[in-house]
Amino acid sequence: MRKYIKKLLREGLDAHELDKMLNSIKSTSCDCCKYFDMEDTARFTGLEHPIYSMIEKHQIEEIEYISPKQYLYNIANGFGLSYDDVLNSAYSDEKAKRYAEDMKKGDKFPIGYYKVNKADQEGRHRAVAAMILGCKQIPVVKKEEINRNYGHDFIEQYQTLDRPALDAMFKEKGYHGISDLDYRTFKNYIEFRL
Repeated sequence: MRKYIKKLLREGLDAHELDKMLNSIKSTSCDCCKYFDMEDTARFTGLEHPIYSMIEKHQIEEIEYISPKQYLYNIANGFGLSYDDVLNSAYSDEKAKRYAEDMKKGDKFPIGYYKVNKADQEGRHRAVAAMILGCKQIPVVKKEEINRNYGHDFIEQYQTLDRPALDAMFKEKGYHGISDLDYRTFKNYIEFRL
């Protein structure tokens, strides 16, 4: 596997695409999605407007399914902390236990998020509650900053696609599709910036 990854990197596959590919070979049987409101994505611009977010915000947001422990490691990395330190400052065991009890009763919680390699996250208590319940995977939104060239390259590569084709592409990637704002951003970029 290591040789394969090195080969892909030499061929110019960017880190985002490599990460996406590796996530696609992981199991995505999210045993604990039932505890999260999977339809409440409006607070994530990049999930609701993926092309707009890529072009104007230089950010990609994706739902990924990872273990609660991996989520905590990811946020520890972003804050430059150890795993144990993530569960110190603003964390409360009592709150996590209460969340676990509420989840057991059927309450649905908002999906948490983390920003790759940044000190920005929300969802530690939900992750620990999921661990208490024995969850193997939870849904989280991974926010990743991208360089300006990424959006430009995307538009340049797909500029001939019409709206239904773009919509299908993003649905295949796990989004709800594209919005009017996405399509306007796409068309305006082609007309005024390519």
